[in-house]
Amino acid sequence: MTRTVVIAQARMSSTRLPGKTLLELGGIPVVDRVVERARESELADGLWVATTTDPSDDVLAEHLRGLGVPYIRGPLDDVLERYVMAVREACADTVVRITCDCPLIDPGVIDQTIAAFRDAPEVDYCSNTLVRTYPIGMDTEVFSADALARAHAEAREPHEREHVTPYIYQHPGVFLLRNVCAPEWATWPELRLTLDEPADLDMLEAIVALAPSSGLRLKDVLRVLHENPSVAGMNAHVVHRHTLKPGSPGGRSS
Repeated sequence: MTRTVVIAQARMSSTRLPGKTLLELGGIPVVDRVVERARESELADGLWVATTTDPSDDVLAEHLRGLGVPYIRGPLDDVLERYVMAVREACADTVVRITCDCPLIDPGVIDQTIAAFRDAPEVDYCSNTLVRTYPIGMDTEVFSADALARAHAEAREPHEREHVTPYIYQHPGVFLLRNVCAPEWATWPELRLTLDEPADLDMLEAIVALAPSSGLRLKDVLRVLHENPSVAGMNAHVVHRHTLKPGSPGGRSS
């Protein structure tokens, strides 16, 4: 049987919001929220955090150790190398990539993406970001360890190493890609539920304060925002940084 492992990347040296991984959101560190949600995935077999050997991440490593979360430490800028290290340690056949700046990520969205990958055994890479329909902050990528290994061996450009998967999704003639679309109720691609700048933190804090104290899911978040439209606009001015994606030519959409 294949082993599916969530690998969440994290570091403390963010340029726009330093230390964001351990900032508190509703009294809970952001990384704790990501870990909790990833562990609620019903289709994943484990969770690892991929952080760095930079001294700034010593405090993060110590925090993860206290939580009992397995982690690896690798190069600061070569995140692709970090993922290969984590795959080796976790004995993963299938990799689920998320990031620790998405504290509201929904386990159901993670499972939807894993299921779509499993439903098409010939697919190398499946995500909900090739054609974005979900809010930013629900980003989930699922790919084979073999595809990751090939990207690691062949990727040369700095952005390919830093962002892990561009070599895969920018070569649809080499890798078979699949996109996962949001249901109609969750289609809000311009909405930011991620944490990059202070305005994002203010908006996320407002959501957590207005939402149920436990079991917060995407439906709960969107209900809060529809009922409080001013909250949804709190970080609308923040520009989302992204790597160019080709859609899913040669792939399939679900």
